[in-house]
Amino acid sequence: MTLSGLRSGHPGISEAFGAALAEAAVVCLESQGHRTGKRISATGTFQRAFILAWEILQEEAQRSWADSEVATEFGAYGVAALVVKALTGQVVLERSRKGTGFDFWLGPPTAQTPLFQGKSRLEISGIRKGTERQIQARVASKLRQTERSDATLTLRAIVAVVEFGAPRTEVRVR
Repeated sequence: MTLSGLRSGHPGISEAFGAALAEAAVVCLESQGHRTGKRISATGTFQRAFILAWEILQEEAQRSWADSEVATEFGAYGVAALVVKALTGQVVLERSRKGTGFDFWLGPPTAQTPLFQGKSRLEISGIRKGTERQIQARVASKLRQTERSDATLTLRAIVAVVEFGAPRTEVRVR
């Protein structure tokens, strides 16, 4: 699994946005002492491990992501999109609007299916370095957050919490 793969393969992630997500993820991973070729675990509903590869960043890219909170959020978007695609076969189709309780719409790579058929909601959160307790608390919080759209949408919700210290992605489906 390569972070550069974010530049293509997701109809809802442009090449430029994918490159930015990849940069943010690299900043987060390298801040924790990781190097390309690092094993990342998927835990929760799915149990799997992947080898995550990336390109070395230029100094300008490192400085572009100096805001740790923003880098963690966007880096988590990138890692989660790749991990969820590998686990479910679904890709990011579109960014969700604020207030819906989730970040992205997911669906089949060829999204020619009828409205909502085969689609899912994806809520993502990132933690630069966290404990098991912090990760599980964030997962619980994000699962509750997705309930905002339950009344109007009967689609499954997927929560992905990316922790860059291990690194790992806790994925839960409800």
